[in-house]
Amino acid sequence: MSRELPPLPNHLKYRLNLSNHVTPRLLKDKPVHRWFYFPHSFSPKLVEILLTEWQVPTGSTVLDPFVGAGTTLYTSSRQGYNALGIDISPLSIFVSNTKVRVYDPPQIRQAVESITIMFRTGQHNIDLTRTDRLQQAFTDAEFNALKGLQQAILVQPEQVRDLLLLALLRVQQVVSRAKSDGGWFRWVEQDCQATSILPAFVDIVNTMLLDLIDTHGPYGLCLARQHDARQLVELQEWYPELMNDCQAIITSPPYPNRHDYSRIFQIELLTLGLNENDIFTLRYESLRSNVEAHPPERELPLFIVPERLQETLDLLPDDTDRRIDPMLRGYFEDMNAVMHSAFQVLTPGGYIALVVGNVRHAGVMIPVDEILIEVGETLGYKPLTSWVARLRGNSAQQMGRYGREPARESVVIFRKT
Repeated sequence: MSRELPPLPNHLKYRLNLSNHVTPRLLKDKPVHRWFYFPHSFSPKLVEILLTEWQVPTGSTVLDPFVGAGTTLYTSSRQGYNALGIDISPLSIFVSNTKVRVYDPPQIRQAVESITIMFRTGQHNIDLTRTDRLQQAFTDAEFNALKGLQQAILVQPEQVRDLLLLALLRVQQVVSRAKSDGGWFRWVEQDCQATSILPAFVDIVNTMLLDLIDTHGPYGLCLARQHDARQLVELQEWYPELMNDCQAIITSPPYPNRHDYSRIFQIELLTLGLNENDIFTLRYESLRSNVEAHPPERELPLFIVPERLQETLDLLPDDTDRRIDPMLRGYFEDMNAVMHSAFQVLTPGGYIALVVGNVRHAGVMIPVDEILIEVGETLGYKPLTSWVARLRGNSAQQMGRYGREPARESVVIFRKT
């Protein structure tokens, strides 16, 4: 006998057949998408379902203000839409633009042959001085090999360089002792893998080449740019030909779960040329979904604390980490700014879908989906039926102390009327 599902508030309905589509599970074997993905990525099928149900005309623009690993960009462009993505993280911009570029497979094979020769004949006299995290993640021999491989990649033709550098990031994830475990790091013990770095790199590039067999490049105009999602109106000045017909926004903002992705992907950011100060700046300027992010320097639109948010905050116990309350207030103030700027760039009748997850702090469930529906109504959106795609568990810490309570993962849907 099936377990009875919890009742839902207004505007929400169960679509549990979409449960796998709000996780990265289906990306692991999906050509091109599998090159790189993030812990809270959604599937390309979800993008297709939304564009079909909304009947968005091909040739119009689809925007993703938290572009992540480029799922919305790649999928919508392959469906005949123009696609524009922004993100505050240079890693997201690098990954997204690398996926949507058009490649010449013979040129990639030639570059791999060149890299193999350079790697095997080079001395790799690398300066082994590095940050504490890099010292813990890689042995001296592994770090020397990885940097030698990176040097060989950086002298390859520009048309293939980023794809090969993305393959290097994947190799680092395999070799590293710092394993991403959801939103946190998990350190593992393992033998030195310096000798397996070049073969692993070649294998990953060969997989990429297989993915390109049936790929003839994106059909629509497609690009990603580093920018703040709280300031979308500036896109109208930069890309007027795209933003004059922006009829859909499909995105997944960070969940207010305290996970700091500048820390989780610190090794990748360092490989792309950022230094420690750059990463601290990125952490402070990110959406306030973690306790280290700061309020933005630019003035935000008026934000009136939603009634549902205040009710929830009042339930937090007195011994709750004092940083949680301001983080949650800041998160929804930031999301108010994102949705306000999205309203300005959407064409009348345009749609917006936010893939969000409810979170639990100090035993109190934060109904992110309900609060965002209230925020959207305040801004003038018409809330449509939003889909509860998944009921997920809580962190081990929350369950150990407070027991299990299903947390909704939802696709919150609005229309600009």
